[in-house]
Amino acid sequence: MMIASACTNGSNQPANNNADTTSSTVEPEKVIIPDAIPASETFYDFDSTKALVIANPISYDVTTKCYVHGDDGWDEQRVANTNTVAIANAIFQAVYKGRLTPYDYFTEQQMPIDSVKAIEKMFTRKQIGKIMFTERWYFSEATLQFSKKVEQVTLGYELIDKSDGELRGFKPAFLVKLNEAK
Repeated sequence: MMIASACTNGSNQPANNNADTTSSTVEPEKVIIPDAIPASETFYDFDSTKALVIANPISYDVTTKCYVHGDDGWDEQRVANTNTVAIANAIFQAVYKGRLTPYDYFTEQQMPIDSVKAIEKMFTRKQIGKIMFTERWYFSEATLQFSKKVEQVTLGYELIDKSDGELRGFKPAFLVKLNEAK
């Protein structure tokens, strides 16, 4: 649309390239931009604070330990201030105290505490190297603030190949639903 208006002289008359342009002015078309889009015309959701709901929900993994060495330290710097053991300790304590309910990652069925204890016999908390977050994301156009609400956390244990010491992947321990905290 902008290309079409840039190629015309604003009227239905052909352009006169020989005309004297010093005595006539062409007023540009006025574009009216509303201050706000009325709620009836929006195509996105708002939460109770009038923030845009950007993701409802979104899940993603965060590798919290450095498994790549020799890349000029970028991966090491990325996770240098991450305390995975602290979050693991807090989540396990909340599970053992009954404040959070553990769920099987694959079935989302509630796990008995004995199953959590069995996982801890196979892996140590220091072996947790990945955390999956399920969140809702919000953006306030008024304040230009972006916020997130973490709803679920899944802890993932590293699977290291004993023959060569290489990381092969991660195994989910369990997930907890933070909105169910007691």
